[in-house]
Amino acid sequence: MAIDLSVVTFLIALMQGVFCKTWDVMLPQSIVGITESCVTVPCRFEVPNNEEANILLCSDGGIWKKGSLRGPVVFTAQSPYVNVMQGKIVGDLTKKNCTTIFNSLPKNYSDVYFFRLECLKLKYSFSNGVIINSRPELPPSLLTSVGQVSEGAQVRLQCSVPVPCSLLPPSITWLPQDISRQEQTQMQSVEDGRINMISTLTFIASADHHNRSISCSVSYPLTTGGSSRSSATTQRLNVLYAPRVTVATLSTSVPVPEGRVVTFTCWSDANPPVSHYTWYRTDSGKLTKMGEGELLILQVDQTDNETYLCEAQSQRGSQRSRPVSLEVNSTRGRCNSIAQASPYIICGVLLVLYILTVVVVVCKYQSISRRLKRIEVKEEHTNANLRTTSFASDYDQLQYPLSNTTPSPDVLIYENSVACKPPSEIF
Repeated sequence: MAIDLSVVTFLIALMQGVFCKTWDVMLPQSIVGITESCVTVPCRFEVPNNEEANILLCSDGGIWKKGSLRGPVVFTAQSPYVNVMQGKIVGDLTKKNCTTIFNSLPKNYSDVYFFRLECLKLKYSFSNGVIINSRPELPPSLLTSVGQVSEGAQVRLQCSVPVPCSLLPPSITWLPQDISRQEQTQMQSVEDGRINMISTLTFIASADHHNRSISCSVSYPLTTGGSSRSSATTQRLNVLYAPRVTVATLSTSVPVPEGRVVTFTCWSDANPPVSHYTWYRTDSGKLTKMGEGELLILQVDQTDNETYLCEAQSQRGSQRSRPVSLEVNSTRGRCNSIAQASPYIICGVLLVLYILTVVVVVCKYQSISRRLKRIEVKEEHTNANLRTTSFASDYDQLQYPLSNTTPSPDVLIYENSVACKPPSEIF
C-alpha cells in the first residue's frame, strides 16, 4: 500500500509540473555579432497559466535592457525611433515569441541583455539574459577534414559558419574556383534557435588535386554597405594515385660511339611514391629485361643498337614509359670513312698552303714597291736643290778672306797677278 501511495504522489507532482507553468525565457547563452551589422537574438518565453489571457493583449510590450535587470533600456517596441539600438521584434509576442533583430550592432556594446514584458496588465523582467559580443570579424569557419582519398573517388567538403543575422547572411566562396565542382548551400537551425550556414563542395578526386589546398572564404555584409574582412579556412588534399607521366631519358645525344658508357634515367609521378623500376630492351618486338632501379648504365656496342623503356611500379599500380632509341656508331666504320676522305683532306691542305704563299709574295712585292717609290721621291728633291744653287756664291765660299797680315811662307798663294794690279798699271 505504501508503494501505491508513492506512485500516486509522483504522478501528481508530474502533472503539476506539466500543467502549472512558470515565468521562463529561452535564450542562447551567448551570441557573436559583426560590428555595424545586424544581429538576430532568438527568444521564446513562458508565462503562468493565469497570465495566458493577458499575453494576448501584449503585442508591442517588449523591452530590452543592457547590463542588468535594472540597467538602461536600449530598445522598446512601443517607441522604435528613440531606441539606442535600432531594431524590431520579428517574433509574435502573443505567441510567446520574442525574437528580435538589432539593425546595427555598435562597436562598444558587448554586454549581457535582458528581456522584459511591459504590457497593460502584464509586467515582468526575465532573470536569464543573453551575452552579445560585438566583433569586427567572426572566428574562422569549420571545414571538414577528408584525410586520404583515392583517385576517382567522390570528395565532399563542408564549410559551416554562424549566421548572426538572418537578414544579411554571409557569403561563402570556395577557392580556387573550378567549374567541374558542385556547390550547395543551406541554412540549418541549432537547438538554441541560432542559425548556421553550411556550404557543401562536391567533386571527383584526381591526381592533379594532390597536395592542392582548397579554402572556404567567408565575409559578412554590413548594414552601412560593403562587407567585413574575409576569413578563410584551408584543407590540403592527399590523393592516392598510380604512377603517371613515366618518362625514360638518355644522358647523351645519339648517335653514340661504340665503347662509350651511357646512362638511362627513369622518372614517374605517383602517390605513394614509386617503389620499383624495371628496364626493358625491345629485341625483334619482344621485351628483354635489362636491369632494375632508377638508372640503367651501359657500355655500348653494336648489339645495343635498339630501343629501351622503363616500367614504374607502386602500391597503386604500374605504368611503362615511351621507348627511347639508342643508335651506336661503329669505330671501324669511322676509321674507313677517315681513310677514304684522306686524299681530299691533303688536297685541301695543299691548296690552303698555296694560297697563303701567294698572299705572302704579293704582300712582300707591294712592300718593296712602296719603299722604292719613297727613295725615288727623295732623290728628285735632292737634284732640284743642287740645280738652284748659285755658282758665284759657291766660288765665294771657296776663296780665303783677304787679310793685312803677311801669309805664311808655307801657304801657297795662287792668284792672278794681272787681276791684282790696278787698271793704270795694266795699260
